[in-house]
Amino acid sequence: MKIKLSQSEYDQLRQIQKHPNLPPRQFRKVTVLIMLHQGHKIKVIEAALGLDDNTIRRYAKAFYEKGLTAYLLDGFTPYSGKLNEEEILLLTAHLEENLYEEAASICEYVQVTFGVIYSVSGMTQLLHRIGFVYKQTKAVASKANEQDQLDFLDDVLPKLLEQAVQGEAVVYYADGCHPTHNTKTGRAWIRKGRDFEVDCNSGRKRVNINGAINALKPEHLVYDITDSINAQSTQRLCRQLLKKHPKKKIYLICDNARYNRNKMLQDWAADQRIEFVFLPPYCIFRSI
Repeated sequence: MKIKLSQSEYDQLRQIQKHPNLPPRQFRKVTVLIMLHQGHKIKVIEAALGLDDNTIRRYAKAFYEKGLTAYLLDGFTPYSGKLNEEEILLLTAHLEENLYEEAASICEYVQVTFGVIYSVSGMTQLLHRIGFVYKQTKAVASKANEQDQLDFLDDVLPKLLEQAVQGEAVVYYADGCHPTHNTKTGRAWIRKGRDFEVDCNSGRKRVNINGAINALKPEHLVYDITDSINAQSTQRLCRQLLKKHPKKKIYLICDNARYNRNKMLQDWAADQRIEFVFLPPYCIFRSI
């Protein structure tokens, strides 16, 4: 199938095609005429523009029957939604500052604020259209210093792991295992490409297991079951590590809990082959 354009019609279509703000539908209508004029087969146009055979033939027929001017001015008005542009901007700003776990709650807000009623499915489509996705919130450690954590990951940890790889030492991550009263993240409507951070408390109520895991061989786990984690239970854990690795330097990466920095424990460790390596304050251990 081929159509014949005059040079002026072809030049006009090419100029329209290059317009930076041309709506997608108009771009497809213009490009169909150009490609048919250039002799491209319908299957090629289908693949290039994502149109079906009937639509392409309908466009060609409309051009022949109406002429170029009427063909381009077909009276099509794209659906813009129930909210106007200003209301969309206000809603977007509100959603960036406030967290909603359900689209139904956003429907209620829109009805109260703008007097517009949306179904849940309609609101879901609107949220996707304005750039929001349903995703998990992101937990961040209370008072965490991000740069200190990055410095630890870039400067401190690689050197220790290199010694472990070379067989000169072993590296263990140590922490207590215990029930905690803490914030749990959930899923909500959040702008695509962004995170919604939720502050987490760092409190501890009860401790029952003190453990350490080999950085290079995570199947190697050493632990001490105790009523509470303190300097004495940590020392028992260290003695197990010394027994397990009788001839190697041991780096124990741990947090800044008081029992880890206990003077008795640190004085004892100074005469052993074990060295405590402290994480930056409020570091999220799993970030390593």
